[in-house]
Amino acid sequence: MLSPRIWRKGVLGMDEPETVVPVVRVRRLGWRDLGIVILGIIVIYAVLGGLTFWLSARWKNEQVLVYANGFATQASFLGLICFLKRVRHWTWADLGWRRVAVKPLLGRIVGLYIFAWVINVAYAVVIYKYGISLPKKDVYTVLLTHVSALTLLLNVLLAAVLAPMIEETLFRGIIFSSLKSYFGPGTAAVLSAALFSGLHLQLVGFIPRFVLGLMLAYLYSKNRSLYPSMVFHSLNNLVATLLMAGITG
Repeated sequence: MLSPRIWRKGVLGMDEPETVVPVVRVRRLGWRDLGIVILGIIVIYAVLGGLTFWLSARWKNEQVLVYANGFATQASFLGLICFLKRVRHWTWADLGWRRVAVKPLLGRIVGLYIFAWVINVAYAVVIYKYGISLPKKDVYTVLLTHVSALTLLLNVLLAAVLAPMIEETLFRGIIFSSLKSYFGPGTAAVLSAALFSGLHLQLVGFIPRFVLGLMLAYLYSKNRSLYPSMVFHSLNNLVATLLMAGITG
């Protein structure tokens, strides 16, 4: 193991220790590659969305189609991540999977989650005041139609396990990190959060998801690890899933 100190000749000809600051290599994508990744995400959404729409005219079990779309989307994202990791010769640590003690951060995560709820409630009051109507049917209501142990398990697996791990790696570990090296953390957080929210293709819910994206970027940037943002993302989706299961069930 190399020592963090080296020796140099001092002014009197004596050996003096000199501290070497370790250099952390920043992994980032060039503009072309970053554009390809973002385009790949858009293509995944477009192709799977179009395929789901096409199948819906031929197969009336909407719930199964939406489940298939959700799992296929996460699988496609994972494939994109693994492809990029392979061609770039990156490690999982380069993508943000770095060890960090999550337990001391739980207070901050819970505090941010409560703040997110305040934003959501305030936003709901505003759209109600201005008479903005919410969609009568969204992904959650479709997935949790006729709640059973199986559908609840599938929703928890999709929303609270797969989505936090895969989406955080893609949107924060790759896209936010690359944008951060060009624009700084603030602008990168705004851009990545806008992309994260916009690709959910629900205009009414854009602002709450945008705020969520900002919080997730903050957690990743602050801790240089995806684990805190994964925990926050998982908590947010898990509570939403359980609430919707209670309402629709």
